[in-house]
Amino acid sequence: MSKMLQKIAIIASLVTVMGGTLTFVMTWRNLGFGDDFMMSWLSTFALCVLCIAPIGGVISYLVHRLVDGTLPNVSKLKQDLVFGLIMALIMESIMAVVTTINLHGWLAIEAFIKQWGVTFLAALPMGIVFSMLMSLVIKRRLTAYLVKA
Repeated sequence: MSKMLQKIAIIASLVTVMGGTLTFVMTWRNLGFGDDFMMSWLSTFALCVLCIAPIGGVISYLVHRLVDGTLPNVSKLKQDLVFGLIMALIMESIMAVVTTINLHGWLAIEAFIKQWGVTFLAALPMGIVFSMLMSLVIKRRLTAYLVKA
C-alpha cells in the first residue's frame, strides 16, 4: 500500500470510529433502537462526515491559534487540554445540529433547541474523551507519522 493510501486509511479510520460512535449515541438518544435506527444512524453519520470533514481542519487550526494566542505562558499540556475541550464543544455542537435536523427536520426554534440540547449532552462526555485522546496522544503520534511517512 502506498504511503498516501496509508495516510488516508488512518484518517478515515479515526473519522469512522469517532464520528460513527458519536452519531450512534446521538441517534440512539433521539430514536432508541427501532426498526429505522440503522438507516437513520447511517444517514446521520454520512451527513456529519460531509459537514465536518471540510471544516474540521479549519476549525482545528483556528482553535489552535486562539489557544496559543490567549494562553502563551501556559504549558503545552494545559494548552492541549483547553484545545481538546474547545474542539469537543464545537464539533459536538455541529454534529448535534446535523443530527437533530436529519432525524427531526426543521422544528420550531424552541423544540429544536430542546432536541439539540438532548442530542448534544448525550454524546458530549464521549466527545470530550475522544477529543482529549486526540489532542494529548493521537495528534502527536499522527503528526509524527504523517511527516515521516
